[in-house]
Formats: sequence, structure tokens, C-alpha cells
Amino acid sequence: MRLSAWLAVALLLASGSGHALELRLDPAGLNPLQQRQASDLLARAQATLPERWRADPRHFSLHFDPHLPADVAGRHRRGDLRLSPNLLQMTPAGETHDLARATVLHEIAHAFDRGEGGGWSRQAQFRRLAGWDRRGANPYALRSPDDYERHSPAEAFAVNLEWYLLDPQYRCRRPALAAWYRQQLGPAPLPEAACTDALPLLVAGTGAAQLELETLDPARVYAVDYLLAGSGDAAMSRFGHAMLRLVVCAPGRVPGPRCRMDLAYHRVLSFRAFVNDVQISNWLGLSGAYPARLFVLPLDQVIEEYTRTELRDLQAWPLALSSAQVDALLQLAARAHWSYDGRYRFIGNNCAVESGRLLDLALTPQRRRLQAITPRGVLHRLQAAGLADVQPPSARSGDGLYFASAREDYRQLLHGLQQAGLAPPLPLERWLDSPARQRGTLPPDLPLQPTAAWWVLETAALRRAELRALAQLKRRLGQGAPELQARLADWQHFSGLFDAPASLLPAAGYGIVQPEELAALEQALARHGEEAQARWQGLHEAAEQALPRAQRLELEQARQRVQWLATRMRQLAAAAD
Repeated sequence: MRLSAWLAVALLLASGSGHALELRLDPAGLNPLQQRQASDLLARAQATLPERWRADPRHFSLHFDPHLPADVAGRHRRGDLRLSPNLLQMTPAGETHDLARATVLHEIAHAFDRGEGGGWSRQAQFRRLAGWDRRGANPYALRSPDDYERHSPAEAFAVNLEWYLLDPQYRCRRPALAAWYRQQLGPAPLPEAACTDALPLLVAGTGAAQLELETLDPARVYAVDYLLAGSGDAAMSRFGHAMLRLVVCAPGRVPGPRCRMDLAYHRVLSFRAFVNDVQISNWLGLSGAYPARLFVLPLDQVIEEYTRTELRDLQAWPLALSSAQVDALLQLAARAHWSYDGRYRFIGNNCAVESGRLLDLALTPQRRRLQAITPRGVLHRLQAAGLADVQPPSARSGDGLYFASAREDYRQLLHGLQQAGLAPPLPLERWLDSPARQRGTLPPDLPLQPTAAWWVLETAALRRAELRALAQLKRRLGQGAPELQARLADWQHFSGLFDAPASLLPAAGYGIVQPEELAALEQALARHGEEAQARWQGLHEAAEQALPRAQRLELEQARQRVQWLATRMRQLAAAAD
């Protein structure tokens, strides 16, 4: 019996059946030792294949080709698998994903995918889960096990199959793709790691560039809402902003409707452009110059940002999702949080498009028509699909679904002060934008209730003064101010290094962060927080020094009034107790 035939029979018998996959090894150019190494490698690779493929009666020829380019480990063409002889020198040192076996599996994957009954890489569901459902480059570039998966859908299928078959943690790191492979090909023939249910996320803190690590327990997520911010004055916010609100129950509370009142624990998923520049450029937003990220924000920060600073309403539509769909949405959101590296475009790839795409992925393929280019367009599609109520949330319902702009509250507070003769009779916007001396004199014996009202209004006036100062700085950046320019360049470089959560982690891991990676992440966060605070303080001081003297004085007076009113409130409250 010829040696090549002997090797084929040996591999066939190793499979345990006469009707099984046959790997025919061509021993040409291999010495006896290399032939034994090749036989062992192919046997180990065949034993790792899914049972469905091992039981397939087709056959492939394999030979080790010394003429392959140095950077190519293997190639497949019409049932012929060519491998680099260098693979035979690689002996596994205990790692699960050794390159030699992975390469054999990779080429076998191509052979099955391109052969009869294949076509997995062309399936719409796979392409969606692997990030190949849009034009241009695959945006899931961060925390990848192998950047070659972004070469094409076919390579994505082969690369991910390697890791599905060889890494017990694959289903923990990429649960959606692992579930798809299991459904298509059956379970991987290896012990599966026990995955933790908690999903690590970096949540925006209260300070500039501050991030806090949270582990989200899916069991505490009672519901998901489609959260819509009303239109704003700026061009990029004219159509509103689309977000997803996670209704997270307070610790110890049994999931139910009362969780909607646990606002301090609710989190918001918001696709936004990462802009570390002082000037937001409409053209750059249109052309996709800004990176797009999935940010995780506390709901109270979102309420503060939109209703009190930008004076825009927030409305939440509860989504009719099953528990399984909510779990799928959370897993996909965690993957996007750590891996997504898209480009933000106000028209083609904005908050609405990405929010609709994330919902599409979490739902069944039949529901895949939720993407739209405007936030209200996504809402209309959710309503048409029966996933969201047609009636808008009511401001009078008290169910935590409507957060009104603070504009009317400010008007009423100002009207009360004006009725008492404490504030000049000016319209709200004019009063807020007036210099401190024109907003009225603070009486030293001011009672508690008007003190609290005035504090709210003065805080709003301070926010608007800071926004005006920022607009002034944008115009002055090209007019000298070398200290400011140096501080700004330093901040842009620093914040650019941390424009994605994945940049805080070692390069070795991939997918959703696992428990063994959290210690290194917490250390990086601590270093990042200390440096961010110092750099931001330096930038803030340089920015104020670059302002005209009158504007600096206006900011200082506004801060003094806010501080005096806060102290007065504490004193009066303590006296009342």
C-alpha cells in the first residue's frame, strides 16, 4: 500500500465510520518525520470539526506547498488544500488556538463554504452578525481575534469558525455568532467554558473623560424603551436623537413595573460621534470624519443634557420585546460597545440608522426593516411592526416615559420671582442671557423658596454663559492664544487615545470583556481618570484666560451667584430642621 493511501485510510478509520470526511494527504516533499507530523496535525484537525462535517462523505486533498508566499499559511481551491510546510514546525504549547490546526480548519471551512450545500458566508443573518451588512469596510475593528476576518465575509466565516471550534470561551466573547454556528453546524466538539451573565460596560462618569466600570446583570433589565430627544437648534440635532433606554431595576427589587421608577439605575445606549475637537464641523459630520461609538450613559445625565441644558423634550416608547430578544439585544450592545469602530454621518450612518440596526440584529430576520435615516423614521417603523405604541407618552401619566423640557418650569420660576419684585420683567431667554447685574440683585435675607427658584435659574444662566464662551473660543482659536492651542492639542491627543473602551485593554483579548480581564481594565481606568482630570483642568484654565475680560467677568459673577444661593439654601434648610 502506498504511503499516501495509508495516511488516507488512517484518517478515515480515525473518524470511526466508512462514510465520513476523507482528508487525502499528499506526502510529496515530506520526509518521514514530517509525514508523521502532518498525519498527526490532520487527525487533530479532523477531530475538532463539527460532527456534521466529519460525517460528510466528501474528500479533500492536502499537500504542503513550499512555494506559498511567506505571509500565507494556507489556501484552498476546488477541493485542493495547500498548506505551508512551516506549520509542521509549530507544536502546540498548551494553547487552544494553535496556528497549525487553525489553518487546517480555516481552509476546510472555505472548502465546505464554497462547496455543495455551503454558502454560509453568503447568508444574510451571518453577514449581519459579522458586520458585513453595509457598504464599505466592516466597522467591527476593535477587540478582534484576527483582523483578517474583515477582509471579506468568506474570511469572516472561516476565521470565526476557527475560534468557535478551538476556543472554549468563544461563546462567552461572541455569544450571538456562537449561537449561529451552533444552529448551523452543531456544537463544537470541545468543553464549553461557563460564561458569566454579567456584561462589563464602561459608563460615562460625571467629569470630563471620566469612565466607570459597571457590570450589567441582564436579569435586572425589566424592559427596553426607544428614547427620542426632540429637535434642537444645531444642524446635527435638527431631527432629534435616537437612543435605547434600559429599564434596570434597583438591587433587590423583583423585576416589574415599579422598576420604571428606579431612574438612578437606568442606562441609555446612545450611538454618537466621538468628537475631541472644540469645533463640531457639519461637513465633517456629513462626510464621516468623526468616529462613531456606542456610549453607555446614566439616564439622569441624559435628562440633564437634553431637558435642562438643551431645553429639549425626551419621550420613551416601551418596546414589545421578549425576554430572549432583550437578552440578545444586551449581548449585541455589549459587543458593539467594545468592538464597533464606525464612522458617523449625519445622513447615512447616524444615531437612527445604528439604533435601528441594533434592534434588527436582536430580533428575528422577519422583523428586519427598522433602519431609517431619521429618529422618527425608526419610531414609525417600530410602530408599524407592533413593537411600539402608536400613542406618544403623556406628560401627565407619571409613568416615567416623558421628560419635559425645563423651559416651562424656568418660565414659572422666573414669573414667581418677578411677581415678588425680585427679578426684572424680562422674557425667559433674555433674562437667562443677560449679564448678572441685569438679572436682579440677590437680597441678603432671601427666603428659602425664592432662593431655591433663583438657584435653578442662575444655574441655567451659567450653563448658557459657558456655551457662549465656548462659541467665542471657537472663533478665537486661529487668533493666537498659544497656551490654549497647546493645551487643546494635548487634550486632543490624550482623549484620542481613549476614544474607544477597547483601547484601555491589552491587545490579546477579543469580543466582550471577560472576568479575567477586569483587573487590568480597572487599573487602566484609574490611570486614565487621574490624567484626564489634570489635563482637563489645564485646558479649562487656559480656555478662560483666552476669553475677553468682560466674558471672564461674566462667568465669574455667574458662578459666585450660584455658589452664594447654594450656601444660602443649605443655611435656611439647616435652620428649618
